[in-house]
Amino acid sequence: MERDQSRQSLSGHKVLTTMLLTTLLSFIAGLLTVLAPCVLPLLPIILGGSFNPDDKDRKRPYIITASLVASLVLFTIILKASTVLIGVDPRVWIYFSGALVIVLGLFMLFPDLWTKAIGKLGVEHKSQSLLGRAFKNKNKTVSAILIGVALGPVFSSCSPTYAWVLATVLPSNTLLGLFYLSIYSLGVAASLLAIALLGRKLLEKVKWATNPKGSFQKAIAILFIIVGLFIITGWDKKVQTWLVDKDYLNLIQLEQKLVPDEDKNNSQQPSASSNNKKKFNVDPYQAPELKAIAAWINSDAQTIAGLKGKVVLIDFWTYSCINCQRTQPYLNAWYDKYKDSGFVILGLHAPEFAFEKVPGNVAKAVTGEGIKYPIALDNNFATWQAYSNQYWPAKYLIDKDGQVRYTHFGEGEYDETESAIQVLLKEAGNQISQSIEAQGNAVVTKSNQTPETYLGYTRGERFANAQEFKADQTIDYKLTTNLASNGWTLGGKWQINDESSQAMSDGDKLIFNYSAREVYLVMDGPTGALVTVSVEGLQKPGGLDVNASNQVSLDGARLYKIVSTESFMNKKLTLTFPAGVKVNAFTFGG
Repeated sequence: MERDQSRQSLSGHKVLTTMLLTTLLSFIAGLLTVLAPCVLPLLPIILGGSFNPDDKDRKRPYIITASLVASLVLFTIILKASTVLIGVDPRVWIYFSGALVIVLGLFMLFPDLWTKAIGKLGVEHKSQSLLGRAFKNKNKTVSAILIGVALGPVFSSCSPTYAWVLATVLPSNTLLGLFYLSIYSLGVAASLLAIALLGRKLLEKVKWATNPKGSFQKAIAILFIIVGLFIITGWDKKVQTWLVDKDYLNLIQLEQKLVPDEDKNNSQQPSASSNNKKKFNVDPYQAPELKAIAAWINSDAQTIAGLKGKVVLIDFWTYSCINCQRTQPYLNAWYDKYKDSGFVILGLHAPEFAFEKVPGNVAKAVTGEGIKYPIALDNNFATWQAYSNQYWPAKYLIDKDGQVRYTHFGEGEYDETESAIQVLLKEAGNQISQSIEAQGNAVVTKSNQTPETYLGYTRGERFANAQEFKADQTIDYKLTTNLASNGWTLGGKWQINDESSQAMSDGDKLIFNYSAREVYLVMDGPTGALVTVSVEGLQKPGGLDVNASNQVSLDGARLYKIVSTESFMNKKLTLTFPAGVKVNAFTFGG
């Protein structure tokens, strides 16, 4: 791209200022994370592991800190920012971390265990001696590295800033996301190192703590084993979430305030900028080429270069996004009106959830929405990144010379967009006689409307059962009776995963205290599974996907319309699920 045309038409100076401010805030957030409630249970491991009476070179705190930060970044890249190990159950990494901490504790508790294990294997005495000496010479460094490696995956779920980078920045700009993550990790490292060095200095002054085979070292070893067992069984999450619920120092709230507002807002519902009032709101720049498309629907492979001479509208969307669905009728109408006049729409499908990467699911949604124009599956966000995009939906209008001339993000401004299409078609030499029908351009959203709410632990908020929270494990939740505004609670056996919550038994319930006219829910489950919908004060929920028996019959992974009323309501929604149904996210309409 010759020029950086940002999503919000920011000047270069403002972009740089924003990046510098975000960099600073990421570092501060990293500093605060070490003192956050969810990290406190891990600090004894870091402190105890950093002190070894036999380690005279004093490098141990630095090694542990460096390996933990490296583990945190690598864990993010491998498991979150890529699809290399997408099929691996996330509990594998929790078990690995816990087991590794336990093994380290056992070796600390029984220093001669390694030598005895080698002897039982029947290794030659000379080889045993050599191997034993080699291990003793290196085990201090190796164990320090392993401590950091073991804590990286456990550490990764503790910070709002980490969640923001993971959910918002990484999908839109991998390099920028990794940069912010690295700066955040440097803040974490600075705090960890300060705590580790201070703790070591204090311990060195205590004589009974310096005995390598004394009670203090044994206590640290036992602490390792206990923490490892807590990690494997999930009790660490229970302790962490209890502390988060208390949050006496308000550190979680403070860090949440550090996350940039423009990225914390609903990524599917950006407000239209003042520039969108103009017919052409960007200085022309060369449209980036399509990159790494996983599959095409309704068409053979297309390229921007191959479409020169035509007017092209790039539409970034994802099929479970309600804002995208509300835009779809306009896109279909424009395609029908202008396709014979040199107008092309390319739907760039960039998935928000893992099930939206499946070509069959997307194809089903395309058919259901009556989409006839080409759809490209941008599963790895390569084209999304090339356009520096961040919103669903987002439109980039390209003229006959391959130049981007107009952009719009979110819903609304349909008249403006169609007018821009007509002007560019006329510039390309086409005779346009169709009139532009007046459309309601304003997206009405009440200030007190319930915000979009995710139901997995990566981005989940306002979960009333937080004191019982356990990630990736089936537990029996008890419904919260005193539900706060915009809060949700689970009842029955559920498993909360990174992107969803899954009902594990028939009759499981979810209650949401919402304020809106319309309620939408992204769900997946066995075909034909029936989800019962009930809203207090309403005989019929009114959602398009709800049948006469007030039930939703699942037909695949998609967004279901479950409540629709004429008046703005502040009510409790109760959903009853059969086993196997997954719920990903609620969205709401004014």
